[in-house]
Amino acid sequence: MIYLYLLSLFGCGATKLLRLENQVLDREVVELRAKVEQCAEFTPSKDYLVTVEMARVSEYITRAGFAQQGSSGPGIITLQVEGENTRFQINIQLFEREKVLFLVAAGYLRLEEATTSKSMVLLLTRLAAMNYDLLIGKFQLNPNTGDITLSSEINVDDGMGYQTFNSVLHHLIATADAQYPTLVQAARGQGP
Repeated sequence: MIYLYLLSLFGCGATKLLRLENQVLDREVVELRAKVEQCAEFTPSKDYLVTVEMARVSEYITRAGFAQQGSSGPGIITLQVEGENTRFQINIQLFEREKVLFLVAAGYLRLEEATTSKSMVLLLTRLAAMNYDLLIGKFQLNPNTGDITLSSEINVDDGMGYQTFNSVLHHLIATADAQYPTLVQAARGQGP
């Protein structure tokens, strides 16, 4: 009889123990699901490149409305731009070691368009003044070729989103085109 009593006691205890374990496990599952949902909030969107590669940059360029892409060298994507004021090209290059995507408006303007020393000083002064006012991009002078470019860099060490790329690209294009008449005017010795 004692044997039956002990058997029923341990059998009943095992059921209670099993029920208690299931309740604990259910609570842990709920907590883990909540943590997984929190992690999902921090995953990058589909519009974000965790690792920036030129093939994906090319997709961003197409999405930004530039179907015609060329190349001016290995690893460089070239876009031909027809602005309201001038034609130029945008070169896009990834510097992997530095983790920088470099965008430059090239074929834009040359220092030799300044025909006198006065107009050269006026042009260079105008470039410096414009650089002071620019938030995105900077005008540069290549001292070896005399090319004047407008460039911008996107730091990609922790990735890059489409919206950032699209904004920088279109801002660079709009700025280059809008400032072209002022720079040409300065190169001719005219201006404030």
